[in-house]
Amino acid sequence: MKLNSKCLSHREALESPCISCKTSPCCTHLPLHTFQLTNLSELDHAIYALNFDKIELGLSASGEWSIYYHYPCRFLDRQKRSCTIHNKPEQPQICVHYNPYNCWYKRALTDNASTDFIRIDRKRLDFIVSNITFDDDRNIVKVPNWEVMLKAFAEMPIDSRTFSSQPPDKDLVFDEWQRTVLKGGTIPIQEKTYSYDAFEDACTDCQAYCCKTLVFPHPVPANIAGLDYLKFCLGFPGIEVGIADDVWSIIVKTTCRHLKDNRCSVYDLPERPRLCSYYDAWKCTYKVQFGQPRPSGFLRIKYEQFDQLRDCFQFDMNGDVVQALSVEDIRDYVEEQWCQVNSGTIRSPIT
Repeated sequence: MKLNSKCLSHREALESPCISCKTSPCCTHLPLHTFQLTNLSELDHAIYALNFDKIELGLSASGEWSIYYHYPCRFLDRQKRSCTIHNKPEQPQICVHYNPYNCWYKRALTDNASTDFIRIDRKRLDFIVSNITFDDDRNIVKVPNWEVMLKAFAEMPIDSRTFSSQPPDKDLVFDEWQRTVLKGGTIPIQEKTYSYDAFEDACTDCQAYCCKTLVFPHPVPANIAGLDYLKFCLGFPGIEVGIADDVWSIIVKTTCRHLKDNRCSVYDLPERPRLCSYYDAWKCTYKVQFGQPRPSGFLRIKYEQFDQLRDCFQFDMNGDVVQALSVEDIRDYVEEQWCQVNSGTIRSPIT
């Protein structure tokens, strides 16, 4: 039993723990990625991720690190701390069947200190970094022990109220794609040619998509539960699903804190992540996938397009995927549905 914990009768214990939850962490923290911290490159990636708005790290006593998107689900009534689609068909099944009596979120991601999980913000990560040592191969050989971190972080509280309330920026490129489709036009193909010298600065005129986007690989849905999980993710504003024929991803539209006027304000400075310093702009996929309205072989799905994505899958009696369309077929179906809705006639789902 935890010290100072309230003693409940069996009748009181049967009341939903959600009633006493003050911050709804399951509706404000989206798990994005887990990783181990074993070398300088992995530490650099953690520093890089934490530079972005609405991103928080976590560390478990087992040594597993995690990355979270800290922003409310679009269906969370923040005043009532309740789900506006609870017990409605729109509610993802992962939420319907989540057992609040075993809630990990409430134990780990609220103001109550946890002894087996630590939330990591910038100042706490700085403490960890200052107490890490490496060998000549840049492998980590020493980190602060768990008890030291718990004691130090007790003096570095995280203010749970200060997640960014800034909504995601408008997606002008996505809007251009949809607007062009509804007008019956086509996305122009870039036919202009360039000389070798024109690529000396590949970032010229770029809108810094690499500094406004985080991408995390995600398995292609193998069953209906996997597709439902993507519906849950898309409920968080700023989250998209990236689709290619063999690789899917969770996309976070956010902004690096070092970005000023679409340029890095710490360029060539020690605090710039090595991941950014060694990124090859000539091989940049961000500019193609997020800067072009209709990039070949890649598609972005937002919450508003989930129903069209769902229609592109067929399942067997066990809920396993037996057929999924190619990225180009999915795009064609999304565009067709846009046109059908716009004209007032909606075709039946793919069969």
